[in-house]
Amino acid sequence: MDESTERAPTAGGAERPGSGGGSAILRYWPVLVVVVVVAAVVAIATLGGDDGDDDELTAGPDTTEQVDDDAGDDETVGDGGDEPEDASDAPDCDPETGRIMVPSLFAPNCVPLWPDDADNGGATHQGVTADEIVVAIYDAEASDLVREAQDATGVTTPEEAEEAENRLKMVGAFNDLFETYGREVRVEVFIPSGEGGDEAAARADAIRIAEELEAFAVIGGPGAGAINAYVNELVDRDVMCFCTASQPIENYIEWSPYVWSGLMASTQGYVHRADFIADRLAGSPAQYAGDPEMHDTDRVFGLVYYETPDGAYQAGVDFFEERLAEDGVELTTSIAFMVDGNREEQAQSIMTRMNSDGVTSVILATDPLMPQQLTNQATNQDYFPEWIVVGASGTDNSNLARLYDQDQWENAFGLSYLLPPIDPGYEQQEGNIISWHLGEELSNYPDYFSWLRFFTGVHLAGPELTPESFRDGMFSFEPVSGHQTQFGTSYGEDLWDWPDYLGADDVTLIFWDREAPDPRTDAGEVGMYRYLDEARRYLPGEVGETTTPFFEQEGTVIMFDERPEGDRPPRYPRRSGRDG
Repeated sequence: MDESTERAPTAGGAERPGSGGGSAILRYWPVLVVVVVVAAVVAIATLGGDDGDDDELTAGPDTTEQVDDDAGDDETVGDGGDEPEDASDAPDCDPETGRIMVPSLFAPNCVPLWPDDADNGGATHQGVTADEIVVAIYDAEASDLVREAQDATGVTTPEEAEEAENRLKMVGAFNDLFETYGREVRVEVFIPSGEGGDEAAARADAIRIAEELEAFAVIGGPGAGAINAYVNELVDRDVMCFCTASQPIENYIEWSPYVWSGLMASTQGYVHRADFIADRLAGSPAQYAGDPEMHDTDRVFGLVYYETPDGAYQAGVDFFEERLAEDGVELTTSIAFMVDGNREEQAQSIMTRMNSDGVTSVILATDPLMPQQLTNQATNQDYFPEWIVVGASGTDNSNLARLYDQDQWENAFGLSYLLPPIDPGYEQQEGNIISWHLGEELSNYPDYFSWLRFFTGVHLAGPELTPESFRDGMFSFEPVSGHQTQFGTSYGEDLWDWPDYLGADDVTLIFWDREAPDPRTDAGEVGMYRYLDEARRYLPGEVGETTTPFFEQEGTVIMFDERPEGDRPPRYPRRSGRDG
């Protein structure tokens, strides 16, 4: 195999960054996506909350984590009585980017430095005072299914005390570096009272977070069967939630401005999926099927998707079918599987139906473990269709794809939400905002992306912090796009047909290479996704722009040796806070 097809070097041979420790965040981002999604959408009976299971509720003094913000105690952030400066005059503002000087392409826009003695409005909302913002962490043990996904992807987690210490350091760093208008974030750890799929327990927990902890916001929530009940109680009590995974856009609009997430709404994902199928696949033979007899047959599409007892994902599927119909494409078969059902039995029934209906191309909007059952059952039935990957819940993760029947999966291709891997040694030296600020790499960064999103919104909201001002701040965030190894990210009303409360916007194209060795390890593991067109990423409406064929190695990427030059975060001297 040509080395150029294994790795994609970047231009210029630039020196590898070495600013303050490595980046466990970046190394494990695809894994984090998988684990978060598994925690949110998989089997109710086996899955707890964002992390898992059940325990007794403990709230109060023993669960409060006081953030030690020593670095900021001696800082002077403004002259007493002066009006705030212009944003561009702030000492941490990079005039070339218009963002604060932290090493991230996702740094928030510059804002004026807040004077120490300025009036921030005090108690502007529940959980907000003149001095602090209360944020709850929904903390539950990982379920068996989450552990299975972690094992498959090689994730290890530190002990509880170490994770709590890491969280404090991380939140302390954000308190130092982002504008919080005289306030500091205080973390309250909340242990849920019931199993992840227990609606009654989820409602009770949401009420306690709102009324006992009096939180402004909460990060995390229960499993798929109870998450909407939990969110509804929080929204009714004006508490923000950084939770949920890829629900239909209608839900986020209804919950506005309280619910925020990093993954696309299912509706947004189905925009990409429908465009990909209509522009690249429909009306053409199923040339990538494992059954040669299908190669001369125009594609017949079938959809398999996960669903919850309350039908949370049906609206997204309905939108998908309507969007396809607009382009003259029909789903011959559409079958949901219940996340709390017997997976082997459901997979057998689903594949029998797909086979009997003459489906040549199976679209997988599933969780990351269901394809193992589906591909096994397809082989048992001597049924070898195309498998169309659509970025659903880690099905586009190479570690997990090795679990699937490889005689089936060698015919898998489609689109991915995830980023291509980068050499772990490079990422180890590249660092991240937190390691750069602290001068050390942490063993993990609990809920890092939710915290980054939260502090970005606070930073941009201004002193009168409310859910509405938070929304307005997020909608002002300067979008990021056009990269190979960084997500396109925006909020607001400019890119999508709906107000956008979710971060990620773009996708890339992939196919499975069962013989490709994993260049990240010496363990001899084989099977990797290849990224087409040097891992180009596509915003809504763009995925049909390329005609590059699948299953040809030229121009593909398995792993980058180093981050492409245009994707690298800016480099700045280490800062202790906003003013120095």
